[in-house]
Amino acid sequence: MGRSIPDEVIEEIRLRSDIVEVIGSYIPLKRAGGNSWKACCPFHQEKTPSFHVRGDKQVFHCFGCGKGGDVFRFVMERENVPFPEAAHLLASRCGVVIPEQTTANGSREQGRAAANVRDRLYQLQEEFARFFENNLKKHPDWPASRYLATRALPPDIITRFRLGAAPDAWDGCLRYGRALGFSDEEMLTGGIIRRSDTGGRLYDHFRGRLTFAIWNEQGKVVGFSARSLEAHPQTAKYVNTAETPIFKKSQLLYALPFARKAMQDTREAILCEGQLDTIALHRAGLAQAVAPQGTGFTVEQARILRRYVDRVQLAFDADQAGQKAIRSALELLLPLEFEIGVIRIPGGKDPDELFRSGGAEAVTAAAGAARPWTVHLAESCATRYDLTHTADRGRAVGEFIDLLGLVENPVLRELYARDSAALLNVSENAILGELNRRRKLRTRRFAGSGMPQQTTAPAISPTTSSAATDREQAELTLLELSLGFERAARQLAEQLPPEWLGNTPAARALNRVLADTMNGEHAHAAAAVAAMLAEEPMPAISRILASECSFSEKNLDKALKDCLAVLRARGAARNRKRIIEELRHATDPQEKLRLLALLAQKPE
Repeated sequence: MGRSIPDEVIEEIRLRSDIVEVIGSYIPLKRAGGNSWKACCPFHQEKTPSFHVRGDKQVFHCFGCGKGGDVFRFVMERENVPFPEAAHLLASRCGVVIPEQTTANGSREQGRAAANVRDRLYQLQEEFARFFENNLKKHPDWPASRYLATRALPPDIITRFRLGAAPDAWDGCLRYGRALGFSDEEMLTGGIIRRSDTGGRLYDHFRGRLTFAIWNEQGKVVGFSARSLEAHPQTAKYVNTAETPIFKKSQLLYALPFARKAMQDTREAILCEGQLDTIALHRAGLAQAVAPQGTGFTVEQARILRRYVDRVQLAFDADQAGQKAIRSALELLLPLEFEIGVIRIPGGKDPDELFRSGGAEAVTAAAGAARPWTVHLAESCATRYDLTHTADRGRAVGEFIDLLGLVENPVLRELYARDSAALLNVSENAILGELNRRRKLRTRRFAGSGMPQQTTAPAISPTTSSAATDREQAELTLLELSLGFERAARQLAEQLPPEWLGNTPAARALNRVLADTMNGEHAHAAAAVAAMLAEEPMPAISRILASECSFSEKNLDKALKDCLAVLRARGAARNRKRIIEELRHATDPQEKLRLLALLAQKPE
């Protein structure tokens, strides 16, 4: 992989970027013994953790989807960026300065330019977060300050959640950004200003609004949500930063950096509708509260929650829009096998109103009385249907079956069906029968369309799979042995001719281990192999690095002997094939005799 960043700078970034710390800033890691950590994979949907991180080898590997590599590869995969941008992101994180270089390679230039754009956007959002905060502190007479006073938000909460105020001027942010050295184009890209459709005039996006800083999972400000304080606003009550390279609404959950620890401790998340509701729940001691950002709840946000928790409590408003949001959330959460509850706010209030009227005790009491989603749906149906009438009861049953059909786990599906039948006073067999009928119908439709029915990520074959040739498997086994035992690496360095190896990733990694061993660097060989994975994803190799060696001193010598025998035989076969090819084209009689003599020799 060509790079515009000097190798010594790459190595400095690598040394300063501990993979456990970096990955731990994205997803919660649990110690799995020694210097090993595990989590649910951030790259595919799963319920049982198969994603492993080795701090001693600075490598990660998912035994489910096969993704693996070093810290650069993780950032490349997680952020969906090329190597140069991943390097810039890590450099910014660990304080390494990357010197600017010119290059004729356009892709390198583009990668560095993209990284620079992201860095500038992070700087832009952070500067305006401070700007809005300072406005709020300096101008107690501004509408945003008066509004927060009516909400009785204490200064420490305002500071913690970085609330602020945008100036009520068409160009207040525009002039401030220019004074800081940001270009108009940077502020347009970052969503701070907008351009009018007619005339092209630039104007502030958040003019005169209360602002809420929005963070990504790592706690960096990536944009804003802003509330209008007008009694009858002519535009939307809330406006948000538009989509940018660092702000993707569907992938953000408000207050997630503050909620992560509580979510990990309780294995529960409380999902509410907006920023003020989230803040109220945190003030009440329910720090596991988060909210969708600027859009309806999305499957991407559901999968983020799946990495942290097993239970989700829905704390949406009691109005029609809130009930619709609960239904939409259930459709996304049930396929992921969350335990789901619904929090009823007394008097139809939202969590913020409840906190202001009843304090923390009222909020925690409401959360503690959350009902299973089946109970909530039954009560909702009772308000919309006359369940004494057969047709209406059938419609209610249909709503349950629509949701139960989303549950793939047969045990959970049957348990939910049992609860639903009891709540609606219908036969459990009737519900299960209709569920099975629909599933069979769906299966026939899929089969007739030729569409794949698999909905989860396939597991990769292990390194012992028959998909690998015997030579490739021997190379992988020798790599595992050489990494696990320095004695094996030294023995191979003396006994393994380079021509016996193919041009495979395992062979290249093995050669690196043997070279490091002969140079007295065997202790660092695993990290060197992990670094190779930044250049090229190699699941079989990251799997070896992330696993404990499956061999012992007792069976080491036999494993070495067996693998060398395979490579020797393969090498002899390749050599014989080469000789036959040369013989086919030979014209000199003496050369033919020599080649025939070589063919007659028995392999060593």
